[in-house]
Amino acid sequence: MRSKTAWMTAAVAAAALVAWEAPAQRAGLPDSSAEEAIEPLFSAADLTYMQHMIVHHEQAVVMSLLVPERSDRPEFHRFADFVRRAQAAEIGMMRSLLDLAAERGLDLPEPHLHDDPPMAGMLSSAQMDALAAASGDEFERLWLEGMIFHHQGAIDMSHAQQRRQLTSGRRPYGLGVLVEEIVVEQRAEITKMRDWLEVWGLANTRASE
Repeated sequence: MRSKTAWMTAAVAAAALVAWEAPAQRAGLPDSSAEEAIEPLFSAADLTYMQHMIVHHEQAVVMSLLVPERSDRPEFHRFADFVRRAQAAEIGMMRSLLDLAAERGLDLPEPHLHDDPPMAGMLSSAQMDALAAASGDEFERLWLEGMIFHHQGAIDMSHAQQRRQLTSGRRPYGLGVLVEEIVVEQRAEITKMRDWLEVWGLANTRASE
């Protein structure tokens, strides 16, 4: 099926892009001399948050790679590329933090993400197939609505992480700032996407289901 093949191909390409861009992200971590002063480095909840957010971000990268062949709007192409790069950079940062945790002897919990979708705030396989099969206005509407939902899921996950940090009184090494950035950046992107739904006349074009 073309739609499933399309987004699965995009997923493979996304993995390659993230792997290529990730090594540079380690340079963005705090100086390693600070590591020794922080015990414990991460809690099990911190590690689970990063593992889940990586999977969550990977879907956004896949969605962004679908845009160039399905929309003629240059501003939409630029925005999707920005989202892809931002999410890939954050994936690289979180992978570096997980690598650091493993180096420090912390056990990484095995993520159990077998549902479809794997977690709240992600699109299901059927939704991804529909997105890959669409084009033009229909694709733009599905993508914007889907990414708004997706971003809100990331914000909800990050708010839960912030509440855990507040309750514990801990600010996990390198993670506290990243969580804040995810919330701020994705809120701003949601505002832009909602504006485009209105300006492009897509808000009232929902197909009957």
